[in-house]
This record gives sequence, structure tokens and C-alpha cells, in this order.
Amino acid sequence: MRLMMDFSGTNPGFCFVIYSTPEAAARVVKELDRIPIRPNYRLGVTVSIDNCRLFSGGLPKDKNREEIFDEISRVTEGVVDVICYPGIADKSKSRGFAFVEYESHKAAAMARRKLLPQKFFCLSRE
Repeated sequence: MRLMMDFSGTNPGFCFVIYSTPEAAARVVKELDRIPIRPNYRLGVTVSIDNCRLFSGGLPKDKNREEIFDEISRVTEGVVDVICYPGIADKSKSRGFAFVEYESHKAAAMARRKLLPQKFFCLSRE
């Protein structure tokens, strides 16, 4: 079980539990979803999928995929790929946003935690 915490250290009201098989997870959803836990409150149980991809916007448009990959890899761990869409005028540059793929959900979560508190990107906007 992984109890989620927000940046202030409080629980936003949910956690994640990993089961040994998809069948076990489905059974728990069927048995526990919407059961009452106290007056006027029901437990919500759903199946989730690990997300290993982050969206990063506001990137310098004059940087290409390789430059963005190198910079993101320098400041976060576990980067597998950077997906950029080419600019309209110059196909060798980006549109100013990218999807960053990490090796695991944990790596993506740690990168998000590191990058989110900052208005961040070290590449110059020349």
C-alpha cells in the first residue's frame, strides 16, 4: 500500500494498493467499491494504471528533441524518451511542449515532485 501525500505532507484522501494479479484487483473492486465506511461516506475503489509520462509545457521553441532530452535527463532520473512535435515553420525545432517518458511510475512521480514546485526549465529562451 502506498499512502499518497501532497506537498504539505497531508493525505488528500486516497492511497494505492498493489495486488498480486489483475484478477485479485478486480475482485477487490467488486467487493469493496461503494461500501459504507461511516455515515454519509462510501469507500471508492477503482483499478488504476501506472502513468510513466509527464507533460512539460512552456519549453523554449528553439530547442530540439535531443536538447530537451539532455536537459530533462540532467535534472531528473529515469528518462526513457522525450516526445516532441515539430514546429510549424521549422521542423527541426519543437512547439514548446513535450511528453517525457520515464522508466517507471515512481521515476515519473519523483520527477514531477522535483519539477513542479519550480517554474523550471534551464534551457535559455533566446
